[in-house]
Amino acid sequence: MEKKNNDINQEINNIKNSYQDNKKSSGNELLQFFIGIILLGVGLFMLSKRVMVHSSWYVWRIGGFDLSSGTVTIPLIIGIIWYFVNSKSLVPKIIITLSIIFIVISIIMSVRINFVTTSMFDYILIFGMAAAGSGLLLKTLFRKRN
Repeated sequence: MEKKNNDINQEINNIKNSYQDNKKSSGNELLQFFIGIILLGVGLFMLSKRVMVHSSWYVWRIGGFDLSSGTVTIPLIIGIIWYFVNSKSLVPKIIITLSIIFIVISIIMSVRINFVTTSMFDYILIFGMAAAGSGLLLKTLFRKRN
């Protein structure tokens, strides 16, 4: 009988200890999560301060001739005129949609992104903070739970 009481007391103590361990680890995970967000945010902020973005006219090279990015608007204008002439037709809607897609693509293709010259300390600090923050976030988000 006394052995059963000792076994029951031991089980109760095990449950209490596991509850306290889970309570401590969940608080620790929350702290790691917020530290990871802060490190990642600061690292990405510092990286964005070191990047210069330039834009210029883009030239599409199709076959043997070049199309400047401004000529991409010609099919859009034709599609809009055609749509107002015959709004029930499917062809002008397709032309307008494709023209808008090509305009967005030409804008994105005209952007040039350059990393500004920086010291090695800043470079290691920027990417180290971003990597440490990403690691902490991934650790807390994809940890196996009981």
